Amino acid sequence: MTEKKGKGSAVAQRANAIAAKEGEKNPRKSSAAQAELGKAGAKAKKG
Repeated sequence: MTEKKGKGSAVAQRANAIAAKEGEKNPRKSSAAQAELGKAGAKAKKG
């Protein structure tokens, strides 16, 4: 299971943890965190 960090939705917390591993404070600057957020957005749009 993926680590979680910070406040917000579960997806936002996962993105924060991924960004922190890459040394970024802002998940928008982390490509891996952006991918995580994009997956969640695609699921929400689809279903």
